[in-house]
Amino acid sequence: MNFKKFFELAKLNGLESADIEEVRSKSLSIEIFKGEIVSYSVSIDKNFTARGIYNGKMGFVSVESDDKSTPEYIVKTIKEAASLNESSDEAIIFKGSPKYKKKRVYNERLSSFGAEEAIKMLHEIEDKLYAKSDKIKDVEVGFSLSDNSSVLANSYGLNLKTKNNYFYFYAEIVLSENENETKSAFDIFFDNDLDKFDLDKFVDELVEKGLSKLNGESIESGKHKIVLKENCVASLLAAAISNASSESVQKHSSVFEGKLNQKIFSSKITIEERPLEKNLFYTYFDDECVATCNKKIIDKGVLKTFFYNLATAKKDGVETTGNARGRGSKMGIGFTNIFLKPGKLSEEQLFEKIEEGVYVTSLAGLHAGLNPVSGDFSLQAEGFHIKGGKLGKALKLFTLSGNLFKVFNDVIALGNNSKLLSSSINSVSMAVKNLKISAE
Repeated sequence: MNFKKFFELAKLNGLESADIEEVRSKSLSIEIFKGEIVSYSVSIDKNFTARGIYNGKMGFVSVESDDKSTPEYIVKTIKEAASLNESSDEAIIFKGSPKYKKKRVYNERLSSFGAEEAIKMLHEIEDKLYAKSDKIKDVEVGFSLSDNSSVLANSYGLNLKTKNNYFYFYAEIVLSENENETKSAFDIFFDNDLDKFDLDKFVDELVEKGLSKLNGESIESGKHKIVLKENCVASLLAAAISNASSESVQKHSSVFEGKLNQKIFSSKITIEERPLEKNLFYTYFDDECVATCNKKIIDKGVLKTFFYNLATAKKDGVETTGNARGRGSKMGIGFTNIFLKPGKLSEEQLFEKIEEGVYVTSLAGLHAGLNPVSGDFSLQAEGFHIKGGKLGKALKLFTLSGNLFKVFNDVIALGNNSKLLSSSINSVSMAVKNLKISAE
């Protein structure tokens, strides 16, 4: 689209200011089951989202078409939307930050990786999984490749560009040793550097994970010392720090309200947001064109800042933190590249430290079973006994319950096994004093 024409039309039609984003994306997805390609899709998309201020109100539109009439249609729709906007929030189009820290994260080699090679690798993963054990009854494998670029410009002359790509392989196996027990295991590897994908290691770790779940034993209900695997810590952490949204605080729906610069977690907990970290989740500006910055959210247990966009920052009389998310007429709050500072102990040393307890490896039902405001949770879980400081046998399914804010206050130690997860949280394993377990 001709952005210049759009901004000229916006001015002629009385828009005080405007911005527009063009997003182009290409994706390839393949899924194989029992040697057959059961899903194959290729998509190429282009989308425009635009905002504008008319009579002091914000209007918004999103379109996929791109022809000579598109700029005129966008301007007309923005005016209509603004006229219907009853929000009392001040409408803001940001002029631009003094400096942006742009880094190159696009992988040229990945852009030429094709479906034929991906299918060959998927068949190899499938064959090797079946060959590892006759207890593996079904295997599903998949691959996805995404290539994205965007341009975000405004009527003040700002023009910001991004380009990124990434891939992931995933596999799920179903295992059975007898008619009375069936278990499944899933794993995913994502990156934008194909050289980092070790196919044999991926297969071996998934098979080991699946086989370890068989022949689970029961556990006595009650309170137990716990080691949470890094993915479980990440799930609880995401729910906890959602309370750092300034929007939630201003709506009085956050447990962090009134606790800025106060100790809310164990002094062992330091949490940073690093949007400028050079990885898959790197972003140098937010959805309002504000330059992002790395910052501590919680420093040795002390809450140091909330997440702000322009509107919520103005209400509190502070600077935005560059955490605007969403391209609608009303901006939301989001975060990315969250880093939980690692400890010094390996997982094995965490087991030794608690001596007797439970190693929790997965949590389910987070949306229904966890209240991020009160912090109370009751979740279906999988895991293993810890006996004599060593990892023991797998456990049958159990329910894990407690309060997530208490979890991050009852920290015994943090692991050194830092891992970046698909949730954009870089997490570690964590030992906590106790949580309630109910046997199923």
